[in-house]
Amino acid sequence: GAANIRRSVRGLAAAGAAAVTIEDQRFPKRCTYAAGAGVRVVSIEQSLERIRAAVGARDAAMDVDGNEVLIVARTDCRAALGLEEAIERCVAYEEAGADVVYAENLQTKEEYLKIRESLRPLTPMMLAQVQQAPSDSQSNLYTVEEVGNMGYSLALFGVSALQATVQALQSTAASFLSSETGGGVLGGEPAKCLAPFSELKEVVGFPELEKLEAKYQVDA
Repeated sequence: GAANIRRSVRGLAAAGAAAVTIEDQRFPKRCTYAAGAGVRVVSIEQSLERIRAAVGARDAAMDVDGNEVLIVARTDCRAALGLEEAIERCVAYEEAGADVVYAENLQTKEEYLKIRESLRPLTPMMLAQVQQAPSDSQSNLYTVEEVGNMGYSLALFGVSALQATVQALQSTAASFLSSETGGGVLGGEPAKCLAPFSELKEVVGFPELEKLEAKYQVDA
């Protein structure tokens, strides 16, 4: 409800979040790309209540707390309710004061262009994509340049890092399983998936921890 949205937006703004996405799915949320027309959304009136509550919290976060945060308004209604409903919702979210607007699971370039043309030119829009293997059915992926040429300000590849992680984990595990000596990735091709341990230490913060230990360590 509005109270929880307000609390969440204010809290995330205080924590340093750059933006908060507010969407129109019913609980429990489902992945749009997996569920397709099975995605259930709330009414446009209910979704607008969410956006207005988030926008009010955004303004309070700045005026009262001095914390800046953007509100990204998202609709998942395309597959279930059609393009015209998605356009109507995006226009309504724009009018309600959302900073960025986007519709999930649009089907063609023409749909992306039509929904872009329905909003004010200066309203930032985002285009989200899931990268697929060449053998998968979805092939209408757009480059960052193409996204910009269509009038969109942001290109989101939300699960690309997770996909890469899964591939690396599977490749590493398969190498261990197929190794007769138990050497695994030590001498095999998948070794390119492994970051040097020195780099791993940097990423997880070993140097900072070692400095803290040296600074505060008391000899027994």
